[in-house]
Amino acid sequence: MLLEFEVENFRSFADPMTLSLIASSDRSHGDHLIGMEGSRDRVVRSASVYGANASGKSNLIMALGIVQTIVLRSHLAQLGEHLPFFPFKFAGPGEMTSTRYRLVFLAEGVEYEYSLRHNAEMVLEESLYHYPKNRRAIIFERVCGQELRAPQDDGSLREIASRTIPNALLLSKAVQDNLAIVIPAFRWFQERLMVILNINSMAVEERALARMQQDSRFRDFLLKALSMADLGIVDVRGKVVPMDQEELDRMPPEIQEQMRGMVNGKIEQWRRLEIKTVHQIADRDEGNIQVEMDFHGEESLGTQKAFAIMALILEAMETGRVLVMDEMDLRLHPLIARFLVEMMNDPEQNRGNAQFLFTTHDTDLITLDLFRRDQIWFVDKDAGGRSRLYSLSDFRVRKDLRVQKAYEIGRFGAIPFVRGGKVVE
Repeated sequence: MLLEFEVENFRSFADPMTLSLIASSDRSHGDHLIGMEGSRDRVVRSASVYGANASGKSNLIMALGIVQTIVLRSHLAQLGEHLPFFPFKFAGPGEMTSTRYRLVFLAEGVEYEYSLRHNAEMVLEESLYHYPKNRRAIIFERVCGQELRAPQDDGSLREIASRTIPNALLLSKAVQDNLAIVIPAFRWFQERLMVILNINSMAVEERALARMQQDSRFRDFLLKALSMADLGIVDVRGKVVPMDQEELDRMPPEIQEQMRGMVNGKIEQWRRLEIKTVHQIADRDEGNIQVEMDFHGEESLGTQKAFAIMALILEAMETGRVLVMDEMDLRLHPLIARFLVEMMNDPEQNRGNAQFLFTTHDTDLITLDLFRRDQIWFVDKDAGGRSRLYSLSDFRVRKDLRVQKAYEIGRFGAIPFVRGGKVVE
């Protein structure tokens, strides 16, 4: 599970900003919290992030996706190859020369803290700590130009560090050498963190289809969710079809781009899905009949989105993953969006203690009936183009406050100030 994420000098996040999923003193919705063995701290099951267009919400999700990709793929780096580096654009000369990430997470029952600072050319600082007995212990501290600090090392980590090129992560290289002490942290990035930047990616749909074919229980739950959301779908069938170059060349460039998606740092090969949905309708003469429809050609974009996100949430709840998603509500009816959030917040359904972090514009969800104050976050951008991240917990809010109304009139910031008047005169 994810406890904290801090980012600095990534796109619009020029200054250090921390998203904390550790529960505050708020006593409402106690069932929205997950306990941690051996700790008084608890974490929230879900968190929503609000803000105006271009405020930086997507940059927060992208930052998590970028650091995950670096960790998972750094061992493949070639000498001189650039790291993904997206600094704040509006800094003065010599300012904002490196990006920093820090994550605190629970892996295999132990708390870990991983930090990384880098520029385009090299890793400047990298550290990994753990708390095996609720006391902080160094696994390694790596600073460019200084000797590796690793008090628990028997010499193996130092030997790996001596072979690690400047633009590669020691964490990733050590895992390739099967160094046991770092494997749980790496596996958290690999198996527990699921960052979805493009929900309509074919990779997401293919993942859902494969799970339905392999796991009858998962299939039943997904079909039940689709039915409860009133989408009229009683069955889903499909297969993966490889694409040849001639078929690919006939597709418009924008469609080709839509087919490129990224899940956990992996880009799918060129192929297409043939998915059919089955609807049951009442016929005046024949009673209930079933009709097959083409998923991509005949179902709405909203239905396609609902299918993908429901599959991801069910998978996350089953495996205890941290599901991070940009624009969760896009193309979804507000009642369906609420239905999905309620699934994740419900400990009877979310028995795997998954977490759901998402950005949204759906103000119908900003209610204390659905969320605790520490589950509602905002991103606002100042006149200098710098994004600021803060929580509703930072405000004194009455329990009976209509938070949606207060947000819409600007009490918490993070809304667009649209000037009235005529564009065309």
